[in-house]
Amino acid sequence: MASPREDVEFLARSEHRVAVLDVLADGPRRRADLRAETGASDPTVGRILGDFEDRGWVGRQGHEYALTQPGAFVAERFGRLLDQLSTEQKLRAVWRWLPGELDGFTVDLVADARVTAVEPGDPYGPANHCGRLFREAEWLRGFDAGLTAPHHFAELYQRIVDGMTTEVVLPSDVLERIQTAYPEESARVGRSEHFTLWVNDDLPLYRLTVFHDRVGIGGYDPDSGVMQVYLETESPDAREWAEATFERYRRASHPPPRREPVQ
Repeated sequence: MASPREDVEFLARSEHRVAVLDVLADGPRRRADLRAETGASDPTVGRILGDFEDRGWVGRQGHEYALTQPGAFVAERFGRLLDQLSTEQKLRAVWRWLPGELDGFTVDLVADARVTAVEPGDPYGPANHCGRLFREAEWLRGFDAGLTAPHHFAELYQRIVDGMTTEVVLPSDVLERIQTAYPEESARVGRSEHFTLWVNDDLPLYRLTVFHDRVGIGGYDPDSGVMQVYLETESPDAREWAEATFERYRRASHPPPRREPVQ
């Protein structure tokens, strides 16, 4: 019997083996279907199916091949590992922009996250993606310590005016920039019964947003103030971390100072 390490190496050495396993995870297939869906030659598909049968991962159902329960277990776990390693590869270059160990943030929390990072020719990809989530949100709470006024203020402003419950913690300098750039809109939002604002000048330099169905985390370059990466995840563990982190900083915040109404 092969060792676990040998089975991992057996799969990892061949893209076609991984592809056949992935296709079979969606349901039984004929041999011709596997050739068509994986691009592997007939002899290659035959060898792979034989190897899988030897390991007890695949069985025949008439003219079709199907994963056994052990085979389905391997397909699910190996597929998850590949997805998580793909996420880790995307995070390597941007990890320094994200929350650190002092905030209890770990790779495990976002192993299944969708990663949107700055790319050549698209410096605002992460911020734009976050803006799209604003438009889809039923409610949100969070904080943003970005060095510039948050992107997509207009979209968020309209959602609040339309009745979306929103709870936000901001540093005083970010709040001042928003109020200066959007005086009338800021005043109207401030009067909304759906909007609650706190001020905290000791926020860490990232954006944390808890939506009704997911969590978003954005990391900034401290020199340019541009969001470098935005993660979104539906992980229950990430949500628990995000809720606790938001509450910790909210409790250390205070209401904003009164501002003279716009004439």
